[in-house]
Amino acid sequence: MKKRLLVLSFDALGGADFEYLKVKPEFKAFFDQAAICTNVRTVYPSVTYPCHVSIVTGIHPKDHGVTANTLVQPERINAPDWYWQDKYVKSETIYDAAIRSGMKVAAFLWPVTAKSKIHYLLPEIFPNRKWDHQVWTALRHGSPLFLLGLFRRYRHHLDGIKQPNLDQFVVEGVCHTIKTKSPELMLVHLTDLDTAKHDHGVHSDEAFAAMDRLATHFARIVDALKEKGLFDETTIAILGDHSQLDFHTKVPLNHLLAESGWLTFRKDKVTSWKVLVKSNGGSAYVYTKDDDVDRVNLKDFLEKLQADGRYGIERILTGEEAGAQGADPNCAFMLEAKIGYGFSDWLGAEEKGKKADHGYHPSKPDYETFFAMAGPGIKKGAQIKAMSLVDIAPTWAELLNLELKDVDGVVLDIFT
Repeated sequence: MKKRLLVLSFDALGGADFEYLKVKPEFKAFFDQAAICTNVRTVYPSVTYPCHVSIVTGIHPKDHGVTANTLVQPERINAPDWYWQDKYVKSETIYDAAIRSGMKVAAFLWPVTAKSKIHYLLPEIFPNRKWDHQVWTALRHGSPLFLLGLFRRYRHHLDGIKQPNLDQFVVEGVCHTIKTKSPELMLVHLTDLDTAKHDHGVHSDEAFAAMDRLATHFARIVDALKEKGLFDETTIAILGDHSQLDFHTKVPLNHLLAESGWLTFRKDKVTSWKVLVKSNGGSAYVYTKDDDVDRVNLKDFLEKLQADGRYGIERILTGEEAGAQGADPNCAFMLEAKIGYGFSDWLGAEEKGKKADHGYHPSKPDYETFFAMAGPGIKKGAQIKAMSLVDIAPTWAELLNLELKDVDGVVLDIFT
């Protein structure tokens, strides 16, 4: 029997969310068979792009190269480009190994896969220039003929990149691809839940409604596998990348730097800088432009902010300490937010409308994410007490008889 793996990433799915999902009838048969962990330690910083690259490489951000969602671009501080392209990943991925072994691979909005060698690719990328357009951006960075077919059939589901329309479009594409292409490895990233938690809060009615929609989507995908006759040979993994925490205060760190002369800006553009913040929501990198910036003076400044309770700084890490936690060691410092606070690097216009965020250190309480896997070769009902996000890729490699070298994670004991 050919081995197949279907991965469903439910962005921002927390370990505690399992209590709600497990009673949904669409998930019952899967969870009855699955190996499950509700205590998955994410990576640092716990934002979507570093997390998803760690999931497919088994390596922490400092080594795989994607250390934030967005690039450090002072000239585009309020609208930076993201780590969209596969070129940013310095380590081998599970999809690289699968392609090398001759497997057909499909990916739907999986972060940091744009312009990769994936056979059937809907990249996660959006137009970040006024002259660009969503469809053309996707075509340039994904699989053009494959995408033209999807857009022709299902584009009516879309409303730009708004949710829940985007997830609906993705699920239509996934089901169609199962039936017409039958890839051995599929990576699917659904973001409706993440959007709902950001906009309305972790325990909001909107977040629970998004989980209801995930249940419906899962049932449709399972039906497509059964219709194609692939269900019995497909192992399915459902996972989260990070959880979220509610906050009441967003701290504009670059504004504070500007008030103290570390940078200057006009409207929403940095005009000069010695020090710049790159926010991850619940944490923030502090970068210096030149090596001759007085870091002792800078640390004194940050410690004064920390002593002032209004700014929600829980701790200050050096670049070396950040690297030891898996984050970017090239930062001068890294700031961790207290629960109830988040950081912003916006300038000019105020960032509004969010109620929850991620990016926090994995040790934050009630911040675990989730992993479950069921199908051929997986121990029915296996309970995993604790694991790390970096354990996932080596486990998938074991399942698919692939080799991933120099991983940080370990193979989970879930095989029969």
